[in-house]
Parts: sequence; C-alpha cells; structure tokens
Amino acid sequence: MNRKKSSIPQNSPTAAKPEEPANNVRVIREYVEALATALVLAFFFKAFVAEMFIIPTGSMATTLMGRHKDVHCEQCGFPFQISASEESNDGAEHPQNARNLPSVLAGTCPQCRYTMYVGKNNVDKKIFPSFNGDRIFVNKCQFDFRNPARWHVTVFRYPGKPQVNYIKRLVGVENETVLLRNGDVFVKKNGETEFTIQRKPLRALLSMLRPVDDNDYVLPKLHEIGLPTRWFDHNGHWKRSDDYKSFQITSNITKDVSENSTGNSSENLKPARNSQTKTTWLNYRHIVPSSDDWYYLSQEMLPPNGLTNNPQLVTDFVDYNSGLVYSPDHPIMFDSGLAISTREVQRNGKLRKEFFCRKNLNGMGLNWVGDLAVSCRLHIEHPQGIFSFRLIKGGVVFLCSIDLHSGNATLSIPDVPEFPPAVAATPLRCSGTFDLMFCNCDEELRVIVNGNEIDFQGKGCYDFLCQPDSVLVRDRSPNQLDLTPVGIGSQGTTVRVEHLKVLRDLYYIACDRLLNLQCDLLNPPFLDEYSLTENSVNKIFSHPEYWRHFGKTNSVTFELGKDQFLMLGDNSTRSSDGRLWRRNDLPLYVDRNLLIGEAVFVYWPHGLRIPGTRIALIPNLPKVRFID
Repeated sequence: MNRKKSSIPQNSPTAAKPEEPANNVRVIREYVEALATALVLAFFFKAFVAEMFIIPTGSMATTLMGRHKDVHCEQCGFPFQISASEESNDGAEHPQNARNLPSVLAGTCPQCRYTMYVGKNNVDKKIFPSFNGDRIFVNKCQFDFRNPARWHVTVFRYPGKPQVNYIKRLVGVENETVLLRNGDVFVKKNGETEFTIQRKPLRALLSMLRPVDDNDYVLPKLHEIGLPTRWFDHNGHWKRSDDYKSFQITSNITKDVSENSTGNSSENLKPARNSQTKTTWLNYRHIVPSSDDWYYLSQEMLPPNGLTNNPQLVTDFVDYNSGLVYSPDHPIMFDSGLAISTREVQRNGKLRKEFFCRKNLNGMGLNWVGDLAVSCRLHIEHPQGIFSFRLIKGGVVFLCSIDLHSGNATLSIPDVPEFPPAVAATPLRCSGTFDLMFCNCDEELRVIVNGNEIDFQGKGCYDFLCQPDSVLVRDRSPNQLDLTPVGIGSQGTTVRVEHLKVLRDLYYIACDRLLNLQCDLLNPPFLDEYSLTENSVNKIFSHPEYWRHFGKTNSVTFELGKDQFLMLGDNSTRSSDGRLWRRNDLPLYVDRNLLIGEAVFVYWPHGLRIPGTRIALIPNLPKVRFID
C-alpha cells in the first residue's frame, strides 16, 4: 500500500528555519554585555561596597586567626590555637625543602598549661596541619554614613606601604589624647583636663575576654592521685560531682502551709534554722603546673616534692603565642638545655620513646591582670536564699549578690563604704536554669543573664573612686587575697552550678618605640633574678613579697588630631600596631583617607579536612561568626 507523504508547509509557524548569522552575533553580543555588566557591578561592589580579605598574621588573635594550627590538648582535651605565621607554604609546595624551613613543633594549652608536641614525627603519627587565616567580609561603605567608632575591628592601608592592608581594633578616635595604663584605655578630649576610662560595649567585651580556666576540661585522673583542684571548698558544703565538672549545695528547707484569702492552702518555702546563716564560698585558685611538674604529671605521677610555686596570679598569657618554632639557624634552647627532648616512659605496659616539651619563655605572659569575669550555668531547685559571685582585684573584694526569691541583684564593694550598693531586677526569681556572668572590667561591675546585660543605670561604675587620692587607686598592688581571685557563694540556697569559667580582660601593654616591652611594670621584679627562667617567673607570680611594684606600670599617650585614629591589635604582646610601627619615620596614627572599612563577618574560617585526606574543604560552620 502506498502511503501519502505528509509535509509541513514552509510558511507554517512550526517549520524549522535555518540559523541566521545575525542571530548568532546577537546572542554573542548579549553574553558579552551581560559579562561586562557583571564585571562592572563586581568592580563597583568591591571598590565601594564590600570586599573579602584573608587574615595573614596573628596580631588580632584570638579574635581573628592568622596562619595557625588548631589542636586539642592531649591531656585535658581543651581546643586551642598556635600561631604558624613563621611557617611557609613552600614546605607544602616543595617537600624536598621542608626540612630547611621553620616549623612549629609545640604549643602550650591555656587550660592545663601542658606543652604539647605537634611536630610531624610525633610518636602517634598524628597530623597537625597549619591552616591559612580567617577569610572575612569587610563593609567598605560603612564610613560613608557614620564616623569610625571605638572598639570596632577596622581594615586600613598601612601608613608605610599603602598597598598593604592591615586589620586592627580602632581604640583612639580623632581630636583626643589616648592613654594606656594598667592594661586599660583612657581618653582625654580636646579641652578636657582629666582622662576617663573607656568601657567596651558588651559584644566587644565578650569577644575580647580570654580564657583562664574552663572547668569542663578538668583532669579527674590526676586529681585522684593528688593534684589539687582549682575550685575548692575547705568546709565541704559544696558537693563535687564524680566527674569534677559540677558542684551542688543543699539548704534545709521547711514548708510553711497557710491559707490564702480564697481558703486554698499554699506552700511557702523557708530556710530551716540549721541552714546556712553565712555565705559558703566555692573558691578558685590559679594552679599552673610548670614544665618540671608536667614531666611527672604526664606520666600520671605527682612531682616528688609537690607542685612548684602555686597558686599564682592571673597573667596575660596567650596560647597563640606559645609556639616553639624550629629553625635550622636558631635551634630551640632554654635554660642551657633543649626545650624539646626525648624520654622513655611506660604507656599501657609498654616502654616507648616520646617527646617532652618545655614552655616557650617568650610567650609566658609577664603582666598581672586583675580585670576578671566568672560565668556558670546555675540550676535553681528552690528560689530561696542568696547566690553570690566574688571577684578580687588588688586585695579589694567586689560582690554580686542575687536574692533568688525577689530576683534582685546587688552590686557592692564591702570594704569601700564610699561605693553605694546598686540594685537591679533579674529573671532569677523562680526555679529553672540560667546562664550567668559577673564581670569586673574597665572599672565597672556588670552582670549578664542568659546573654542579656542587667541594667544598673551606670551605678556599677566605680572609676570615681580610682583617682590618685581615692580608696581604689589604680596603681595598688595585689596581695594574698589575689591568689583566690574568684568565688561563688551560697547562703540558704539549693542550687547546682556547672560550666564554670574564669576569664580575663584583654591587657594593652603600655609600650611605644622607646618602650618596646612585653612587661610594662616600672620596676619589674624579673630584673632582680639572675636570669629569666620559667621557674623564676612562676616564683614571682606565686609569692606576694615580689608584688610591691605590681600595679605600678608605665603609661604612654598618643595625641590624635583631626581625621587621625589609633589602631591596636588584640594580641597585644605580638602586634605591630599604632604603638610601634617598625619604621620610625611613620606617624603612630592612621589617617582617615587610609581607612578601608569595618570587618563584619568571618565567612570562611579554615575548612575541615575531608576524612582520609589532607584537603580541608568541608565548611567549618561552628566558627562562621560575626566580628565584634
């Protein structure tokens, strides 16, 4: 059968048409125009709106990370960072030259102060890679709408080489004189005669607090063989949990049953007569095992003569600066001996060789820090009694007492009647769980509950008592009380506390081109020792007879004119900043026309490694954060 072929008329709208050269040209032109538009918009966005930067060095650590190693302490498990700025990427690109390049071999944990070996030839064959610094998002149009603000992290062009970008925290603004003293920042505006202390906003303060102790990382196995705990109660009222991580205190409670106006019975909880009538304190002491102590503790043995020189004052130690760096030109030597040596120890019934590391003397922290904070999670079973925080600075007690029935918090300085107690309401007037923090920073007492600051309407400030002839002079020295600088108290309460943390404020060292110091004491007792060793430093911070000059520090001033700003790094001991640019012909300020923008967001901290590889491309979401 013959079938008739169907055909589609050529003028039908469904008919296929041959491609026309003109159409191809038009498509290409559209692509080119779109690409050009995108490039122009990207250039405009980068030039005027925002830009992305990578942090190269550790001058802002630990707020922002330069090239570093992320490690977990093999003793207590605390996560910390060690600077790796001294290392070079050439080692990874040219492995044959790696042994001739500097490398980070060890770093000290800020929690237990164990110095941990992180070299490639470690016994357990673990890999401790070095990661590039944080990648950040910078708002470049911020300064078009408002003036640069104090305490904001700012990107600018280095005055000595404008093509190089720096990032620091803006500490001094135009038309004022900035004074650094006792680790704090003071300012005198043009026309004023007196300096006033500058307090940090809450978000900046929380970002700048540095860890001193985190009780979630205790060492039960060492405490069980006799290592003293940092938190202690000699009277035994505070009961410690089996894992050493929480403490509980119970007050005897009686029930008073009465009838209300409707005839219904109600129960009022009252402390019994034999409950606590005085505040029972759980105290903190800053126990810092030395390298000699850890020689034995790392083998689960107590030092034969007990811990050396403990407890100690809190100092400006920063774990980021504790790295021991090997260089072929400069072998690591301390105290006429190797900082890293090998030894034979018993592990799981077997004898093996391992590395033993001593602390880096250049990263120990030589300045006493009295500005402290304490935080915890409080579980309230019965909303009765008084729960208290205590902080000590220079032998003076600062208190925060919270009435768990009314929820009112009272700030006081018991030995200073010139300070009128300040009272404010808090949510702590019912059973439940609360996150609390009490701070004594920048000559102000502050209370934070569940992330929100309690408003005392400025009555927590006590700088008016810190003048030269006042009761709280700024250059007062610490005394024996400062060896137990933090306490948590209970009077008639039934509560449990966990997640106990002690933190310190950032300490700005008063140095400039003439005083390029790591310790800003006017008469440092370290000079009285024959040589600066780890044991001599620990001895000085442990014994009050060395403290008569503590608190009496150098001070430096910086005069700023119109459109001039002072930039300082958060890593005060390792920051080349406005205090001491390397070139003596440079001004110590940054001019407004060199400001680029405000750092806003860490969009890419170093990635997590793909299991089984050295490639770190998995997004590190827990460390993605806003910059404060």
